[in-house]
Amino acid sequence: MSRRQRIKETLGDLKGADPRDLAKWLFWVKLRDALDPDRPEQVARFFPLWRAQHQFAGKQKALMADEYRRWLGDSVDVEPLIREAYRVAFRVHFEELMLGKLNAQTVQKYMVFEGRENLDAALARGKGVVLLNPHAGNIMMMIAALSLGGYKYNQYAARGMAPPEVAAANPEVFGINRWRQEVRDVREANEDNLPANFLTLNQSARELYRRLKANEIVGIAFDGRIGKKFVKVPYINRQALLNSGPYRLAASTGAAIVPALCSSPDGAPNVLTLGEPIIGDDPDVLIRRFLSEAVEPWLNKNPHIYGIWLTHCRERSAVDDHPFFVDYAPDDRWKKYDR
Repeated sequence: MSRRQRIKETLGDLKGADPRDLAKWLFWVKLRDALDPDRPEQVARFFPLWRAQHQFAGKQKALMADEYRRWLGDSVDVEPLIREAYRVAFRVHFEELMLGKLNAQTVQKYMVFEGRENLDAALARGKGVVLLNPHAGNIMMMIAALSLGGYKYNQYAARGMAPPEVAAANPEVFGINRWRQEVRDVREANEDNLPANFLTLNQSARELYRRLKANEIVGIAFDGRIGKKFVKVPYINRQALLNSGPYRLAASTGAAIVPALCSSPDGAPNVLTLGEPIIGDDPDVLIRRFLSEAVEPWLNKNPHIYGIWLTHCRERSAVDDHPFFVDYAPDDRWKKYDR
């Protein structure tokens, strides 16, 4: 195809395209090529632009304010939390552009460890580790730091575009077009350049057991919405529906649960805090210990880090039968998980 034909085809695709999709395409596909992973200060120059995203966030900010009040109460001044939530999210997206370019040396400029001895002690048991994190902070940089740091790391998560039936039912959120597809392809290609292993729902769960038996790390975002078995549990002063799979996996294999918490202090590298191992054979006890001993105390000290995920789930509350929190469920389907 000639250059003229390519330009004509691109211009044709632009007709009717959502400006938000085009902006994401320019960001993830084109901007990445211009950035040098050895110069974190180059990336940091873009960080102040978070203010523009915050300014034009519109109704998303109102939803985030409501989410914070449901968690922290009506007396809390939520505006500083919202501002910090956008600062962190904007930074995370820019730093993710580095994923496919990082190595064992350059990744240390973007993330440092706290509590690494807790992870090493858990692995010393020889039964593997179920590493659980909330959707907070730079999770992809966490995967980079651990895998490039020499750990045998496996991330269990959804990948690719939404299934066709889900996309058709929710076109505004999950619709598929050229721009969204190319962004997804580029992002996953960057992730695949890491020495981490990405496991998806399309693979047998037996692979998780094999990875733990080999004394490797299986990473899971515990507040993700994938899965089929959810339980209602108290969480950040509300009633949440959380996937019970990680806790059943740890209980049945003897693997230790290690909390992984990512923070993004302003003007400094990201911090990955690895909590003390949590071990047991009762999934119900494990989930409550994990939440009350590790996650909730940290989130209550760093509530700004969670605003974007809370709002993301709120915006998608009607997509399936297990909304994150039952207090905004659009119908009664979630009750089948109540026991």
